[in-house]
Amino acid sequence: MSPRTDVVAEGNFLIPNGTFFVELLIFLIVLGVMWFFVVPPIRKVLAEREARADETMVKTKEARQLFAEAEAKHKAALEKVRSEAAAIRSKARAEGREILDQMRGEAQQEANAIVAEAEAQLRAQADQVAAELRETVEPLAKSLANRVVGVDDRRAGTSRGQQTGRASS
Repeated sequence: MSPRTDVVAEGNFLIPNGTFFVELLIFLIVLGVMWFFVVPPIRKVLAEREARADETMVKTKEARQLFAEAEAKHKAALEKVRSEAAAIRSKARAEGREILDQMRGEAQQEANAIVAEAEAQLRAQADQVAAELRETVEPLAKSLANRVVGVDDRRAGTSRGQQTGRASS
């Protein structure tokens, strides 16, 4: 008994038959349709996406440069403003010291004027009090001296006029 080879060949899936070629033809047709109708829109979308990504990168670089320039300008302006503020503060302090010194000088002058006026008033009062004391003490001293010496009050009265005349001249 010899085995049948045609039955074995019919059951062997490794041997190509007509179905295989039909499936291959359908596959190639589907592949061609996809290649011409599906792939081009996808490529177009991907190209647009890549172009947008490139454009975004360029805009990002420009924005970074603009930001860096703006930040540098901001820092320079801030430094300028700080230096101006420091100059204004130092000028204000100098003006404040000048005004303070001026006010101190004026206050010192007023105090000196008040002290001088008070000294003048005190001298005038002292002179007045001294004059009044001389007027009151002088007759008392003469009468006391006359009593001690034993001279008459009558003579003392005439001598008072002479003494007063001497004192006034």
